[in-house]
Amino acid sequence: MRVKGVSPDGKKAVEFESELIGREFIDRMVNFDLSEDDIRKRIDRLAVSADVKSLLYSLAKASIAIGAQVVRIGRKVIDYVCMLVKEFPKVTFFALLGAIAGFLVATIPILGVVLGPIVTPIAIAVGAAFGVLEDIRDQALKRKITEFHAQFAPLA
Repeated sequence: MRVKGVSPDGKKAVEFESELIGREFIDRMVNFDLSEDDIRKRIDRLAVSADVKSLLYSLAKASIAIGAQVVRIGRKVIDYVCMLVKEFPKVTFFALLGAIAGFLVATIPILGVVLGPIVTPIAIAVGAAFGVLEDIRDQALKRKITEFHAQFAPLA
C-alpha cells in the first residue's frame, strides 16, 4: 500500500510503498479506546503550560494516508499513552512523587533557587524510572510497550 505523510507545518512530506501494511493494520490504527472529547479533556486537565497542551493537540491531529484511508497516527499514540497511565499507575505515582520532592527542594530559601531547577527534573525522572521498574517486574508494562511497538512495525 502507498503511505503518505506530511509534517504538521506542511513543509516536509514522506511517501513510500509498503507490502507489510494491510487491512488489519489500518483497522487497529483507526480504533481508539478514548473518544475525541475524552482526549481533549485529559489534555485540558494536565498541569502543563499552554504551549505543551498546544503541542499535544498538534500531535493528536497528526495523520497519514494509507491508500485512500486517513489514519490519525498521533491520536493513536496519545490514546495509547492514556491507556498506559490508567493501567500502570505506579509510573504516574512515582513520577508525581519525584515532582513533589523536587518542588519541596525548590522551596528551600536561597538553596532552592539554585538546586530546584536541577533537582526537580532529576527527581521526576528517577521517580518515573522507579515506577517503570516496579511495573516491569510483573512484565505487564513491558509486554504492552512491546505490543504497541509491534503495531507500528509495518511503518518502519
